[in-house]
Parts: sequence; structure tokens; C-alpha cells
Amino acid sequence: MTESGFSYARAFGAIRRMGFGCAVLAACVPGLCAPALADACAARLDSFNRSVDAAPNEAAQAQIDALVGDPNCGGYIIPAQRRLAAARLAAAQKLIAGAAPQSAYLNLIVAADQPAVLWQAAATLAEIRFGDRNFIEAAKGFDRAIEIVNNETMTPRDPGRPTIEGLLQRAAAARLLAANAGQGKSGYVMTATRDGRLGGIFSPRVRGVVPRAVPMPITFEYRSASLTDEGRQAADELARAIREQQPQIVRLVGHTDLRGGPEYNMKLSVARAEAVAAYLKENNIAVTVEPEGVGAAEPLQLSDASGLTQDDVYALNRRVEWRRE
Repeated sequence: MTESGFSYARAFGAIRRMGFGCAVLAACVPGLCAPALADACAARLDSFNRSVDAAPNEAAQAQIDALVGDPNCGGYIIPAQRRLAAARLAAAQKLIAGAAPQSAYLNLIVAADQPAVLWQAAATLAEIRFGDRNFIEAAKGFDRAIEIVNNETMTPRDPGRPTIEGLLQRAAAARLLAANAGQGKSGYVMTATRDGRLGGIFSPRVRGVVPRAVPMPITFEYRSASLTDEGRQAADELARAIREQQPQIVRLVGHTDLRGGPEYNMKLSVARAEAVAAYLKENNIAVTVEPEGVGAAEPLQLSDASGLTQDDVYALNRRVEWRRE
């Protein structure tokens, strides 16, 4: 189980509950289910369903490619992609349950995620990258999962608040760790966009769930309130989100890790929140920005810190949060 409550078992359980094992013909895309259209595509769909039932391999992918090339069958492409992705993910599940090495199932999960139509595939691959300490790719994967969940065509059934909140928390943790990874592997991860606007953890809402606290990977020079280059990138993206969403008030809360005394940590957390507020003002953000600091008093809540080092935990606690009212 991960820090957010997300796990392989949970992802695969969701696949079963959502009924991805059924044939594509069992549920037509609304508005595209005229009998003539179904008849025109029936042979291709039947061939596709037989291929998936036999094995989620290149033959099934070839059938999807044929659907893409048929102007009469466009409404079936996403359902077909989702079914094939789910079949590949289910095959990977069996290998994982049998304690197979990662090399035996990784390509299946990568292929399941490639069309970006199944949030479980994106999140599962992100979990693997997270476990491999490839936090940059993990952050991208969790953002991708959030965007797929937020797209009702890709995800007709709402996966529910606990799953959505778990994905948001996991995405935020991966971004924080990516910015603090060190050893030449650190990097600011640009947030996913949708229709030209920031999505992912910056989404104003995900299927009705409003991310109230958005931990920002705004990094600072050691023991100071001076932003690093990557910290400025993160602050620039925050400014973009504020311009797009136009909140009346922006509340910024600075946090530190446990190292250092309470008085020092409080002053540093306030100074860092104020530094971000000043940067926003310098970049023409005109809304009211209210900076505050809480020192080390509010560490990021981790339900499971397995696989994380003490330095990782420190990095997760060194953050500036945008708290939506």
C-alpha cells in the first residue's frame, strides 16, 4: 500500500468492478449507436474482441489500428483502446501476483498506458517509477492518471473521492521528490495541461473533488529564502494557475522539515512563503496573496513511508502550499 492508499490491488480491483472485460459491442458510444453504424463496424469489432480474448498482443492492436482507419468506426476507438489496455493490465496483474520479476510485466503496463485512456494503467506505471525512484516519470504518470479520470469519455464511471484524493496526493509527493532528488536526477516537472489550461494537481476540481491544498515543489537555496532556478519554474507555474483560475485570495503556507529549532523553522517558513508572494507580485499577479508559515508543525501526512529515506521525508516536508479557500 502506498502513502495515498493507492495500490496495485486497488487499481486492478477497480478494473474488474468497471467491467472492462466485456466486449466493446456490449456498450455503444452514446450518439454513435445507430444500427447501420454498428453493422458497418461489426466485423471489425468482432475480430478485435476475438483477438483480445485470445491474447492482448499485437494482433489486437492491429485491429484497433484498422478501426482508426475506418471513418465509420471512430466512436468505437476509445472503448476498444480501453478494453485492450485493461486486458494488458490484467495480464500484468497475474504476473505480479505470481512474483514475476519486473522485466516480465513492465512492457505490458507500458503498452497499457501508451494510448492514455485508462487511469489505472497510468497510475500503476507511475507507482513502478516511484518505487524505482524515478520521481520525474512518476509525477508525469500520476498527472496523466488525474487527467484521464477527469475526462468522462475516457473514464465514464467516477472512481470516487478516496481514489481521486489518493492520486492527487501521490502526484504531489512525486513532484516534491523530483525537485529534491539530487544526484543529478532532480528536476521540475511541468504539470499536465488540458485544452491549453493547467490540469493535474492544479485542476480546480477532479470529478467534483476540489484539491484544497496544492503542495508546490518550490525549492530554495540551503537555509535561505532565495528561490533556486527550479523554484522559480514552480513559482511561474503557480502564477499561471492563478491567472487561469482567478481566485480572489491566494493563501500560501510555508513548511520546513524538523531540523533546526522551532523559532528558526517558523521564521524560515514565513520568509519562504513571503518570498513566493513577492515573486508573484513581481510577475504581475494582482490578487491578494496572504503568506504565512507554520515551521515544522504540519508535516505531510504519510500513511506509508516504505521505500522512502529520511532525506525523502525531509524533502516532502519542505514545501510551500497553495491552500484554496
